[in-house]
Amino acid sequence: MIKKLLICFGLATAVHAIERPNIIFIMVDDMGRDWVSCYGASHPTPNIDRLATQGVRYETAWCTPICTPTRVTLLTGLYPCHHGWVQHYDVPRWGGAGLRPDRFTTFARLLRGQGYSTAIGGKWQINHLGAQTDILEQHGFDEHCVWPGVEAGKPETEERFWDGLIATNGKREKVTYGPDKINNFLIDFVKRKRDRPFLIYYPMLLTHGPHTTTPLNKANPPKEKPALYAGNVTYMDHLVGKLVNAVDALGLGKRTMIIFTGDNGSASSGMLNGKPYPKGKGREADWGVHVPFVVRAPFLTQGGYSSRDLIDFTDLYPTFLDLANIPIPKNLKLDGRSFLPSLRGSVDPFEKRSWIYSQLGNFRVIRDWHHLVDSKGAFHDMKKDPLQLEKVNPLDKIAPGRRQRLEMILKRFPTNAPAPFPEFENKHRGLK
Repeated sequence: MIKKLLICFGLATAVHAIERPNIIFIMVDDMGRDWVSCYGASHPTPNIDRLATQGVRYETAWCTPICTPTRVTLLTGLYPCHHGWVQHYDVPRWGGAGLRPDRFTTFARLLRGQGYSTAIGGKWQINHLGAQTDILEQHGFDEHCVWPGVEAGKPETEERFWDGLIATNGKREKVTYGPDKINNFLIDFVKRKRDRPFLIYYPMLLTHGPHTTTPLNKANPPKEKPALYAGNVTYMDHLVGKLVNAVDALGLGKRTMIIFTGDNGSASSGMLNGKPYPKGKGREADWGVHVPFVVRAPFLTQGGYSSRDLIDFTDLYPTFLDLANIPIPKNLKLDGRSFLPSLRGSVDPFEKRSWIYSQLGNFRVIRDWHHLVDSKGAFHDMKKDPLQLEKVNPLDKIAPGRRQRLEMILKRFPTNAPAPFPEFENKHRGLK
């Protein structure tokens, strides 16, 4: 007991000393737990596994089933029914105002306003960076190195990998391999900003299609699409390792929170615990929204364990503010709650979630530690039936009460907010 108290006291002292830790948020594109070996996947991901060994591996974390709603949710701290971006919408390709800084304040803006240096590296997709040249700065990012997305009428913007078009602080250029350019930029940013708190938002280009070779397998390219995807996973893990190694080599590891996660389920079916796992991207099911979520924060936890605590992507915003000791502005509405108590090892249930939520279009789904309920009337025991293939056993006497509770919570969610801009509404008619 005395030893535990000393450990807790030591961590509390460290947190007090590190009043504004660095934050690195890494989000892989189109890859779920079925490709991460520390979650039971057959494909090796040694660098992500090392993060999990040094940190906390969360067993149940939810995003949305597809790209842009997830990004808007994590950046605004609001559920899709509140921010209105309830379906996928590719602004560079289809047009429109995108995410408006006069309506939504990202966590990057608040962190920058309190002295953080901020950078984004990877993919944005929720504004037209060619037409809105300063929009990333308006959203709170001092610097950027991003693929601008496929812009209508500009075929040169289609490539993001080999001979990819990358914009670095406003300057566009063709580069040898886009993911390498972005990773090197972020490592350089860490080196330049090492003496002040920084935020890195790293929505990676990998492992999104088109699935092609990487610098590790270009000399002997795989022939089949699944093998190409697997090669992309391997190189993604390599890039994660490069960034983490750079942070540690600079002596910043002990005052930097690093989060690794994904934006939706996998675009290619993987293996989980020795069994085939269905492709999750865009799917209205647990495997469409259930993503890896690993947090390394040595000043909060010694790590080396997995957690059953529930997390969804609205929790990132309040967690970052909590970590930086920034009060939530009175006029700012957030749907999530900080998961710092979880990282600190709190056992107080009132400091943690008892349910998590996701949405795509008019489809809504909610779960607790054991059961899942959705707006189509489905009810499943996720411990016994993770692929949602069977009805709950009628002999389960606890299940009816849990179903009633989850259904009551689900019914409290409001109708969808208005579409974020007219072009979005025109493309996705019928949503309400």
